[in-house]
Amino acid sequence: MILEFNPKDQAHLTQRRINRLTKIFLHPLGLCHLEVKLDRLMVHCTEAWMVDSLMDDLDHFSETARIILGTQVISLYFAKEEIYRTATEPRLPIAS
Repeated sequence: MILEFNPKDQAHLTQRRINRLTKIFLHPLGLCHLEVKLDRLMVHCTEAWMVDSLMDDLDHFSETARIILGTQVISLYFAKEEIYRTATEPRLPIAS
């Protein structure tokens, strides 16, 4: 038997996964806006220290995002501009 989720169910599951990731990295992710599109996690931060905090623990953050969300790429945004992009798999090339 194959389960098929409707878009509402998919959105609900994605939000639950984002909440789980946010709880692990509460400071600063609790203050950032997270968005998942396809295989990319986009983290929109309003303060530079938030980005710095994520960058300090980037390896752990990348691995955790890959496990919880299944994302292959993380993009960090500050002031509505992408300032950093990385693959969650160490050997995975990043496509623009």
